[in-house]
Amino acid sequence: MIDPAWQRLDVAARNLAPFAATVLLLLIGLVPLRLPYLPPIGTNLVLVSVYYWAMHRPTAMPGQVVLVIGLLIDLLGGGFLGVNALAMLAAYGAALGMRRWIIGASFAMVWGGYAVVAIGTMLLAWFVVLVMSGRVADIAPALSGTLFGIGAYPLLGALFAHMQRGVMR
Repeated sequence: MIDPAWQRLDVAARNLAPFAATVLLLLIGLVPLRLPYLPPIGTNLVLVSVYYWAMHRPTAMPGQVVLVIGLLIDLLGGGFLGVNALAMLAAYGAALGMRRWIIGASFAMVWGGYAVVAIGTMLLAWFVVLVMSGRVADIAPALSGTLFGIGAYPLLGALFAHMQRGVMR
């Protein structure tokens, strides 16, 4: 017989897996790559995670967790406090809204849904920064980071699917 305390610890660790994976992606993505027009990609990698879990298992990453992750992006990445938190919550809400049409669809539909959410999130964050700073920022780094996230979705989606089947069963 397994001790109930170990069972509770096991369940807690399984429930924290999406959050831990997302924070790990954030930390990996904040490493500067020093490539032209490619900003730190942490926000885009985190967005992949937020979208995936909102689509496939929304209870694994509720809105409060998305807010905390967005604030972590703002605190670790710099910029205006709350911009990334707002963008992540908007993306999460959009993904939840699209969920009923995308669940059960082909991978291309899921990926296309992510592309729409990623571009919308980038434009929202860019517009909020425009309003808060009072000047137009260069959109090229944000666009290249978004395209990187769209390209990374198949790999990260497969990783999350494996994690969902193995760790969170």
